[in-house]
Amino acid sequence: MGKSKKQVSPKTEKPKNEKFTKSLRQKGGVYFYCGAIMGRKNVFVTDEYINLLVNAFKMAELRKDVKNLGYVIMPNFFYWMFRLSEKNDNPVDVYKDVKKQVALEILQNLSKEQREGSYEIAKLFQGNERVGRSKPEKILWTFEEYGKKFENTKRYKVWVPRTEIRLIDNDELLQQKVTVMQKAPVSERWQMVNRSSKYPYMHLDEEIHVDVVDDLKLDNVCQKMPQSLAEVVV
Repeated sequence: MGKSKKQVSPKTEKPKNEKFTKSLRQKGGVYFYCGAIMGRKNVFVTDEYINLLVNAFKMAELRKDVKNLGYVIMPNFFYWMFRLSEKNDNPVDVYKDVKKQVALEILQNLSKEQREGSYEIAKLFQGNERVGRSKPEKILWTFEEYGKKFENTKRYKVWVPRTEIRLIDNDELLQQKVTVMQKAPVSERWQMVNRSSKYPYMHLDEEIHVDVVDDLKLDNVCQKMPQSLAEVVV
């Protein structure tokens, strides 16, 4: 992956009332979504924070009637694939609810860490020089500084705006996005594991009938991700 990709500028955020076109909205549609933490702060590096996101995906099934088809959670971003119910054609409502819930819990946990002065990095990330973790007060300060750039933000801005949402409407695109998820933990940037199948924070549902490659190796993932993804994950 490239080393000097610029982060998506907060100034490009779409107005809240902007609607998606009919080509994106589809009842019962399958969607691929990418969410990223502001300032590329490595938040999802403790079991507690990773579980916040996993539980939010599970809650989405109950609250929004979606089916989780797959996800991969990295230190400062995630990929998520889900299917809407046959009564719903709005994927934005789904991922916004997840991000809102997780953002509130992240801020609460960071404040708690700041008071108590302790947190524990997940074992997988310990000793990995690519996975640094700022002190909670520094992360909160970063979120607050980004929050000043948005008129509608009360105080903190946790998530990068305008990250990718894609309707998966053909097998080729489905295979591409599954491969993107598999490549993330074995990428040159992160080097979390030697084989993607060993990464514990990735899940692919058995309903995904694609050529899932269980032994993607570090040496085989040098090709670049699509531009829209690379911007938020390097």
